[in-house]
Amino acid sequence: MSTPEPGPPAWPGTAPSASPHAPLPPYAGPGAPVAPPVAPPVTWPPAPPVALPAPPVAWGAPPPAPGTDGLAVAAFVLALASFATSLLTAPVGLGLGIAAQRRVRRSGADGRGLAIAATWIGGVLTAALVVGLGFVVALGIASTASTASSAGSWPAPGDAAGAPGEQTTLPWFELGHDLVPGDCLATAPETYDMSDAGVVDCASGHATEVLEQLSMAEPVRADVTEPDAAYTALLDRCAAVAERLVGSTALPAESWADVYFVHPDQWAAGDRWAYCVLSTEPAGTGSVLAGTFAAGSAAEV
Repeated sequence: MSTPEPGPPAWPGTAPSASPHAPLPPYAGPGAPVAPPVAPPVTWPPAPPVALPAPPVAWGAPPPAPGTDGLAVAAFVLALASFATSLLTAPVGLGLGIAAQRRVRRSGADGRGLAIAATWIGGVLTAALVVGLGFVVALGIASTASTASSAGSWPAPGDAAGAPGEQTTLPWFELGHDLVPGDCLATAPETYDMSDAGVVDCASGHATEVLEQLSMAEPVRADVTEPDAAYTALLDRCAAVAERLVGSTALPAESWADVYFVHPDQWAAGDRWAYCVLSTEPAGTGSVLAGTFAAGSAAEV
């Protein structure tokens, strides 16, 4: 009986897998050169992607639109707001409108129409504001000058001329030439220029009547601290006119003749007249010149 050939040993389970290394080259015998082992290839991780630069902007391409200029909008709003702020914001709107036009021209932004409109509206309203302020200032100056004209045609008898606070020289005034004999005045004038007494119908109650316009031979002195012969002569002439016209007609207990003369500077300019008037208290009706005067209470002249 023959003996069986020995075979490969039986491995329990699954047989071992082949070696993961590369197979060895066959043996070529003693003295043959040995080839160096070959290393397996090394695999590196992939490099991260690199972002490519944006393509350059082509020459001549239009820039993005910058939108409406904020300064132009503000100028237009402030110019319109002038109507609600008594024109006080008009100069601001005008200045911002001019500045906005320059900035829009440089930047190319929208809003040129708003800037032009703000400039026009602000300019017109600023001019109106300047005219209004000038009128107010002129009115204030005229009112001050009228108040300072004087408080009477001459210091009352017994007044202490030159006392502290008293007027010692005539203020500037201009006596008008628009009154004629027979004009009746609502009140007795208390200013040198007679501007505080308006002409009324003589048939109604009135305090003063113009009796005559006197010619002046010499000016009244500007200094009121000393007696003035020119003024005294005018007053005497006026009293004589009143006595001649009124005669024995009854007058109120308070009645007096007075004169209103041109300023010395006005006389030097060529004016030579004075008004002779008759004032009564209480007020009378009718006209002395027309012979219809009736007093409020009787008193012999």
